[in-house]
Order: sequence, then C-alpha cells, then structure tokens
Amino acid sequence: MAKEKVIEFLGEAAKNEDLKEKLQTIKNQDELTSLAKEKGFEFSSENVDEALEELKQKPGFFGKLAEAIAEAFSPPHDNVPPSIGSQPYSGDANPNS
Repeated sequence: MAKEKVIEFLGEAAKNEDLKEKLQTIKNQDELTSLAKEKGFEFSSENVDEALEELKQKPGFFGKLAEAIAEAFSPPHDNVPPSIGSQPYSGDANPNS
C-alpha cells in the first residue's frame, strides 16, 4: 500500500544525511512526493496524509515525542507556576475521544 511507502521513505530519510538535507528544503507535499519519486518511492499527497494520521494513532509515539520536547525546553525545576513553562502531556492525540 502507498502509505507504507511514505513511512519507508521517511525511514530512509532518517538514515540518509543527503536525503535528510533535501527534505529540509521541501515547502509542500507536491515537492515531497516528487523527491520521493526521484528516490524510487511512489505515493501521493493523500498517502502522506494517511500515513501521518496512522502515525498519530500509534500508542506512545507522540507521548515519547512530547516528553523529549518537554525535557529539552522545560525549566530545570518543579516549582514553576502552571501558566509558565511546559505542561504535562499524556501523548493522547485525541484526548476527548
């Protein structure tokens, strides 16, 4: 299926520095699909949306990402007022569903 090709392409980009650099210049999904096609990965913009939606549903994926971001950017102490700094995040992309 084409959305798996999107995930494969992103995995390849994570390992390939040249490809990673090219991805940083991408401005839209059409450029992304063109670059992917050059590298032998055929998928559409709709497939990109499907793959991203699937990744959002993976248990723990966004929780781990949020924890890493919070750790990198949060203050170095626990006595920060709730309106300042980063707030805890459960990792649930759809907390009200």
